Amino acid sequence: MESFNLVTDPWIKVLERNTNSEKLVSIKDLFRNAGSYRQLSGEMHAQDLVILRLLEAILITVYSRVDANNKPYDWITLNENMQIKSYENPMTLKLVKSLVKTWEHLYEREHFTDAIFDYLDKNVEKFDFFGKQPFYQVTAEQYDSFVEDKKKIKNGTGTVDLMQINRLISQSGNSVAIFAPKSSTWKNKLSLDELIRWLITYQNFTGGTDKTKVKTKEKHSNSRGWLYTLNPIFVEGNNLFQTLMFNLVLFNPSKPEYIPQQPVWEENLMEYVKKRLSQIKPDNIAETYTVWSRLLHIEWQEGNPVVFSAGLPAFDSTNTFDIEPMSIWRKNKKEGYFYPATKGLSNIGIAMWRNFGQYVPTLKNDDEIEPLAILWLNFLKQKIKYLGTQMINLHTSGVISNGGATSMMPAAEFDDNLRIESDVLFDCSEDKANIWPARIEEMVELNQEVGKKYYGFLMEVGQIRFGKQGASGFAAEQSQTFYNNLNEPFTEWISSLTVNDNREMKQSIWKKELRKIALRTLNDFLDIIAPRDISGEKDNNIFIAANRYRYGLNKVLNNG
Repeated sequence: MESFNLVTDPWIKVLERNTNSEKLVSIKDLFRNAGSYRQLSGEMHAQDLVILRLLEAILITVYSRVDANNKPYDWITLNENMQIKSYENPMTLKLVKSLVKTWEHLYEREHFTDAIFDYLDKNVEKFDFFGKQPFYQVTAEQYDSFVEDKKKIKNGTGTVDLMQINRLISQSGNSVAIFAPKSSTWKNKLSLDELIRWLITYQNFTGGTDKTKVKTKEKHSNSRGWLYTLNPIFVEGNNLFQTLMFNLVLFNPSKPEYIPQQPVWEENLMEYVKKRLSQIKPDNIAETYTVWSRLLHIEWQEGNPVVFSAGLPAFDSTNTFDIEPMSIWRKNKKEGYFYPATKGLSNIGIAMWRNFGQYVPTLKNDDEIEPLAILWLNFLKQKIKYLGTQMINLHTSGVISNGGATSMMPAAEFDDNLRIESDVLFDCSEDKANIWPARIEEMVELNQEVGKKYYGFLMEVGQIRFGKQGASGFAAEQSQTFYNNLNEPFTEWISSLTVNDNREMKQSIWKKELRKIALRTLNDFLDIIAPRDISGEKDNNIFIAANRYRYGLNKVLNNG
């Protein structure tokens, strides 16, 4: 029988630090040599995020059970497969001390311990892509038991093409992906390692084009892939080991308690499906990182995969900040709950810095939920002093859908980062109004105010050129130039900050730079004008509008 085991066979793409060359590695190889790899290097950044979360699920599972000396914590009893047999709730102080010590020892040694490899060895059959219970798949019998009779495998319905699973193409049977990176002959072909990466990615970024559903008593909509609903945030280190460690969240520092971690491969499949059909949300991070949106089954016909897909219902995403470290959050002010902030086509051009207050608490209001990934890093910095001052690279990656309720087809990928000194990011000055995050947020708001002034100028020009009907679309499109001109200088300004800086002086430096960018953007626009702009309307033309913009700019910057 054919076998391909994700633990021992190479399928993960990484970038080597010394040579900057790509390499295929197994899970074991990756954990054994994580410090030698710069980063994950798959087909797209969003795919790398999916694989990162899978790897984190393994790490969180193991190191929430055993310490850095490979010994189970004394409140846990493990079975022969290193899975939890029983546990008690330890005292908070004991829990925090034990888990922080584990994290610290791992980070000091700069490598993972034998416990990871013991766990993988003892559970190796769960990672076989062709096994009795194939990885991230169900068997033919299981699939048929979950779907209606007309959707059973023998009928050949409910399949998903490889070109749809491949999120670089995402071509369904109804619409052709014209600008795909593969020719039509090769769109439906994937090597085995590619298939594995894309299959896992598909579980996280699933749209709505596959119509087969798991049968239920009540009707339900197929869930989107969980990552499709997030605007993610994670921390990137100088190498893959650091990235894995910085995102290794062992508990919630704001309310420490022991929560057993259970990734999907440890669950009884029937029980897992029942839980999903009941729309019960995950209760631990490892489960969230490995959550399924589809039951997938692969039939192999003459060496080619035919993928059957049946949709599972979504679970409630509100107030899930304890089980999802890698998301920013928004508050429903009417109901009072928080939900994941989703990125869409309407805000695809918005850089990370413009959401700064959603990544880092600025103490300006009560509507802020700090992402658990950032809260955890702040906690570690306070507890482990030698982490000291270093540059932190906040990163976001993901896929944006086309917004269509019935298809949710991928329309664009986004990827951005923000480098900031750790002492600036986690500034703990006694004067709370003077902390750097609050000061940075002031400058973000100032940037936005200037952006609004430029938008207002463009609205006037749009009305002169196109009338009121076409002005708003013109202004929205053209105003992006201002932010494009702003993005690199402002992120460089943030990267330059240190905790010992004179805040007023650094802000003054940025205001001067902001004025230059705002005026240069205006001048570049004025270099290309039409006769209609000059003749204008009654009492208004482009030059009068430009003077109003300059006046507004001076007013904002002199008061800001």
